[in-house]
Amino acid sequence: MGFLSGKLKGYESEDDLLKLFGHEEPKKPKSKLDPEFRAKYEHNNLVQLARVSAEHEATERIRTRRLKNEPDGFFLNNGGRGYTCGICRRSHNGEDIWWRPDGLRCLDCWRNIQEGVIPVLDLEKEWWEEEHFDKYDVEKRGVKPASIKKLRREGVLIGRDLKDTSGLAYWTVFLVSENEEFLKNNLRKTI
Repeated sequence: MGFLSGKLKGYESEDDLLKLFGHEEPKKPKSKLDPEFRAKYEHNNLVQLARVSAEHEATERIRTRRLKNEPDGFFLNNGGRGYTCGICRRSHNGEDIWWRPDGLRCLDCWRNIQEGVIPVLDLEKEWWEEEHFDKYDVEKRGVKPASIKKLRREGVLIGRDLKDTSGLAYWTVFLVSENEEFLKNNLRKTI
């Protein structure tokens, strides 16, 4: 028979465990700016604007590089909130927003595009004049909501209903190419 002797040492923090296995966090480079100078100007509006602008530019560059592997676009999946779909104008979280260089689309709108309900719309173009418009654009030109429904029933105004996963229509898109006659005859007003 033998006996065993030794010491028991406990570690509580994650940093201590990382040091034990030889992994150290990279040290942040120290700023070359004088701390007093930094404290004085750090909260200046122009400095804040430059910081936000740089963050936005970095995000756009990362997304643009990612397009090399995913040319049709991708879901943001960044946990961000408050992204607005360029088609239906509803607000969504980043997990539900499909990003392309020409604009943001929600999960439902992107699914409708994939199913062929509407074509891929260039969201950089002007809505009314170029490719498509919606009921708010028609209302701005003096047509009442009830009249829009009537014109659709009569076949004068042709719309494509976008449906969510449960099959309910949540938005209608009117393509300029399908409504040229309507645009010529009924809506000569400008805002």
